Amino acid sequence: MKRLICILLILLYFSNPAGADLDVEMTIPLKSKEIYDPNKLIAGVTWHERAQVTLSNTGDKPLYDIEVVVDVPLQMDIDLSIQEISDINVEGQTIKTRIQELKPGESVDFIFGVKPPVSIEFKKDAGFSISTSYTDDTGTHSDRVIHTVEIIPPPSWITYGTILTSLLILVIVFAVAWKFRVLEWFTTIDLITIALLAGLIGVVFRWFWQTFNDLLGPLGGLLFTIPITVLMLIALQLVRKPGTATLLFTVVELVAMVVWGTNVIMWMGWYMAEGVIVDALVILFGRDYGDRRTTAVIYGISRSAFSYWLFYFLFAPVVWKVYYAPWYAWSEVGIAAIGGLIGGIIGYDIARKMRGAMI
Repeated sequence: MKRLICILLILLYFSNPAGADLDVEMTIPLKSKEIYDPNKLIAGVTWHERAQVTLSNTGDKPLYDIEVVVDVPLQMDIDLSIQEISDINVEGQTIKTRIQELKPGESVDFIFGVKPPVSIEFKKDAGFSISTSYTDDTGTHSDRVIHTVEIIPPPSWITYGTILTSLLILVIVFAVAWKFRVLEWFTTIDLITIALLAGLIGVVFRWFWQTFNDLLGPLGGLLFTIPITVLMLIALQLVRKPGTATLLFTVVELVAMVVWGTNVIMWMGWYMAEGVIVDALVILFGRDYGDRRTTAVIYGISRSAFSYWLFYFLFAPVVWKVYYAPWYAWSEVGIAAIGGLIGGIIGYDIARKMRGAMI
C-alpha cells in the first residue's frame, strides 16, 4: 500500500505542468554596478537618480496582462522619460505600467527617475514597493517585493569642514613660507624650472590623460600618475630645495584653474597637501631629493596613492556626492600606487641624467 501511494504521488507530481514565474529586479542608481555603490541615494542632490525595474519570465509558460505598480517612498519627485513601454504613467507617488504578454525566457524593463528628499536628519532606509499581477494558464497570480535603498543625509557640514580644513592647510603653508622666507630660497632659474614642469603637468599631460583615459578603463590613472611622478622627481633633482614639491603642485593647480576653468581655491589646501607629504618625506630622509631609487619610489607611491585616495574617499562623496564601490575605489588607489612605483623607477634615471647634464 505504501509503495502504491508513493507511485501515485510521483505520477501526480510529474503530471502537474510547470507553472510560469515572474522575476522582478530593481537597480538604483542606474550606473555601473562594478564601479558605483548600489542602493545608495544622497539627499539634497539637484538631479533625478535613474532606476530600472526588470521583469523576467523564468517559467516555461507565457504570461499575460502583467500589471506592475511601484510605490515610491518619502514623497520623492518622480521623472518619467520616453521609453519602449508606452503604457506607463505616474499617479502621485505611484508608477503604473501594463504589459500584454511576456513569453518564456523573455524580459522587459522600464526606467524612471527619483529625486531624493532635500534633507533628512539621519541616515535611513526606504523601501520601493513593487506589486505585480499576471495571468497564465493556471489563473491569476500576484506578488509584492520590497527593494530597500539607503538614503544618506546631504554632507553639508562635512563639506564645510572639508573646506575649512583645506583653507587651514593653505594658511599654515603660507604662514610657514612667510616666516621662513621660503620663496627667497628659490632662484629665478628654479622658479622657471618649476613653472615649466607645472605647465607640462597641468596642461600637456592632463590633456593627454583626459583624451585617452577611457581607452585604458580602470588603468587610465597610469597615464597621469607615471608622468607626474617623473616630472616631480625631475623638479626635486634640479631645484633641490625644501618646499619644491609643494610649490610645484600649487602652480599645477593654478595653471589648471586658468587653462581648464576649474575652481580649486577652496580645495587648494588639499591639492597642496600632495606636495607637503613629499616635502615632509624629503626632510624625513635627510634631505634626500630622490637621490636613491628607493626614496624616489617612496615619493612616487606616496603622492600618487594619496592623490587618488583624496579623490575617491573625499572629493567624490563630499563634493560631487558620488559613492564608488569600496573595492573599486581601493583598486584605483592601488593602481595609482603602481603608477607611482613605475614613475619612481623611470623618473629616478631621467632625473639623475638631467642633473648630471647640468653639473
